[in-house]
Amino acid sequence: MELLERESQLAALNTALVQANSGSGRIALVSGEAGIGKTSLIQDFADAHRSRVRVLWGACDLLFTPRPLGPLHDMATQMDGEIIDLLHTDANRARLFTTILVEFKRRPCLAVFEDVHWADEATLDLLRYLGRRITQTSTLLVLTYRDDELGTRHPLLGLLGDLTNSSATQRIPLAPLSETAVNKLVREYRINAVALHRQTGGNPFYVSEVLASQDGGIPASIRDAVLARTARLSLSAKAVLETAAVIGMRIEPWLLDLATGSEASAAEESIEAGILLPQGDALAFRHDLTRQTVLASISPTRKPVLHRLVLDALKSSPLTRNDLSRLAYHAEAGGDHLAVLEFAPGAANEAASAGAHREAASLFGLALRYADELQPVEHALLLQDYARECNVTERQSEAIEAQIKAAQIWEQLENPTRQAETLAVLAIMLRNHGENSAAERVNQAAVEILEALPPGPELALAYRVQATLRLSRRDYAEAIRWGEMAIELSKIFSDENNLAMAHVAVGTTMLFLDYEGGCDYLDKRIAIAQSSGEDRHIANLYAYAGSCSVELYQFMRAERYLAEGIAYTAERGLDIFNRYLLAWQALALIHRGRWEEASQTCSYLLHNPTYPVISRITALVAVGRLRARRGDPGVQTALDEALQLAAQTGSLQYLGLVSAARAEAAMLAGDPEGALAATQAAYDLAVGKQHAWYTGELAFWRWKAGVPPVVYDWMAKPFADQLAGDWRQAAATWEQMGCPYEQARALADGDGEAQVIALKLYERLGARPAVENTRQQLRAAGVSKLPRLPRRATLDNPFGLTERQVDILGLLIDGLSNAQIASRLHISHKTVDHHVSAILARLEVHSRETAADLARGHPYFASK
Repeated sequence: MELLERESQLAALNTALVQANSGSGRIALVSGEAGIGKTSLIQDFADAHRSRVRVLWGACDLLFTPRPLGPLHDMATQMDGEIIDLLHTDANRARLFTTILVEFKRRPCLAVFEDVHWADEATLDLLRYLGRRITQTSTLLVLTYRDDELGTRHPLLGLLGDLTNSSATQRIPLAPLSETAVNKLVREYRINAVALHRQTGGNPFYVSEVLASQDGGIPASIRDAVLARTARLSLSAKAVLETAAVIGMRIEPWLLDLATGSEASAAEESIEAGILLPQGDALAFRHDLTRQTVLASISPTRKPVLHRLVLDALKSSPLTRNDLSRLAYHAEAGGDHLAVLEFAPGAANEAASAGAHREAASLFGLALRYADELQPVEHALLLQDYARECNVTERQSEAIEAQIKAAQIWEQLENPTRQAETLAVLAIMLRNHGENSAAERVNQAAVEILEALPPGPELALAYRVQATLRLSRRDYAEAIRWGEMAIELSKIFSDENNLAMAHVAVGTTMLFLDYEGGCDYLDKRIAIAQSSGEDRHIANLYAYAGSCSVELYQFMRAERYLAEGIAYTAERGLDIFNRYLLAWQALALIHRGRWEEASQTCSYLLHNPTYPVISRITALVAVGRLRARRGDPGVQTALDEALQLAAQTGSLQYLGLVSAARAEAAMLAGDPEGALAATQAAYDLAVGKQHAWYTGELAFWRWKAGVPPVVYDWMAKPFADQLAGDWRQAAATWEQMGCPYEQARALADGDGEAQVIALKLYERLGARPAVENTRQQLRAAGVSKLPRLPRRATLDNPFGLTERQVDILGLLIDGLSNAQIASRLHISHKTVDHHVSAILARLEVHSRETAADLARGHPYFASK
């Protein structure tokens, strides 16, 4: 089929290739609906340049679980031999990615990753890694994807967002053909071009399939068009085509030969008919819709037979006998249950090692469908593996159910050590799900079982879990006692995994007793974990250090822990940790006055109701608190759900968090009785635990609700100062901590001059209820001339910038360099570069100095 109306896209690709080959690599994102001609465009472009650049081509497959790094397996035979070795070992993924980057630097290259909307997590991570470094290479990286299949939660969206922020990336969307183009294509046919265009929407695939059917009219569906073409094939050619459809979108000739025997030569018929296309050293369907139509046409009795033939061929070849994910797929489709049990668990472990935890959970789940054919021990171990991956990917209910079943099997087998070990892990899962009381009971049972047996690493695990549960209750002495017992036992049995996690519990507890000492302790553990590459230990360290720093109002340190942890867990697909960190980051952003960023984070989190309870509580508190401070609707909806979930945990960490937010919301709504009621559950608990910050804030709201102030010598200083009547010192402390709303709240208790400053701070933040309350205070005090209320757009978005960009522009006014800004805001130098470029573009100026001069005259910055 002639390539029409693609001149501008080919020109863009040519320009990108020239730039890449000159030593500044480029990325082209080629998008469009199914059948729009992405493959044809890239094939045409690649054919025109094969003589002067190396072309690497890999495709993502639509399997029930994507093959980890599938496109890289396709490309590997054309690349450095070390890459093949790394793909088939459990080598460090960072080494594999670095080796590929070196390969792309070595010589000019066109690397095509086709159909990345089907990409697995590991492939997305590879593309994100290459995207950040592509300008260091001589490679044009082309990614094709169906943009009409990207829902709001599609994993590809995050990668596209990262890539499009780079000037090295160019989007190349493909539009349907016009009526003029369709008319050109039908000149040799007796078909009405206008009707064909209307029926097909100008989709080149639909048009070509209709034309190829040559039946003199428009088929009722594309299925009919495809089957009309395949009907003209010989019986042998049809048999080969069906086998090819079973193999997948990309078909290795040797595999087709092994699976079909002497009929393999009949593939030439499909090539001549245009159903199959040569693509490098492989064959491919012209479009996946063709393959799906052929696949659907195979009889239900014949299809499993073909899958088993393909499975046998894959197993017999040294090229694919270790491709466990692919083997598991064909084993399942072929009804070979024993083969599923043979390959799926191994494939799951490979996926987990590559960071593709969702795929790993699916593969373990596949094996569990046939677990009745396993011995009880194997069944229990498989359940535990499945539970582990479900837990990491936020499928807590499934994880807990599987872990309970595993514990029951160990009990039936009269293996108390394994039973107790499984119960201890179950306790952590229950805690993450907000079921703290159940977690306490389960782990206590584990401790009792193990203490009746000779000591072992399992007892160290139960002690460590006990330390974590005591920490959740904010029982500091008990948490350290259990943690130190776990550390000693772990050392005796050389259990490095449990030793690391016990140190996390002890170090986190120390934050509440000696914050700086606790940070030093945890920073050392982070460095140790990073040197050993223990992803989950590192993620746990960031999660605990970040969340507890926010709880203790140590926002500067929290910002670093949270930002580093979010980046780390996102890159490795550790969803359960990533959502937890994001929720606490949203809360920190609110206290730091960066409300728009917090709002965006909260919106992202609440679109997914399946993540762990402890993360959802924090996200709901952030949402409720932000809505209350802004005067937005939906405050009680968020905070009522948060209270329900927090009550389920029975933990001061969450009861204190929710109670303080509910008390503040009630006071802003003019309901002091409601504020006092909101503090009842958590206040006594916070005082009993001597929690300086929860006690301070809850005492503050009780005072605002009419209860005489109570000040303890261990109470958080800004709250203690304000309760003692020293609003100046409280405001100064809040300002030093970088909390503008809390600073304004302290100033509002001061004299008329202080209240005017508070009003300006509230107005800048967009805190409408506080603005109105402060204005009423000033009017009641006889102040007639109040500052003019700026427009909301001026308050929230000077020059239409994001809150982060506003912060950076303010620092440009102060004359700070990009490196100094990065240090001040605890973000990377590269991130600052991107923001400064965006600011200059938004202000339509060409220098930092001009931007700073322009900003100084803006009401927002003039009032600071």
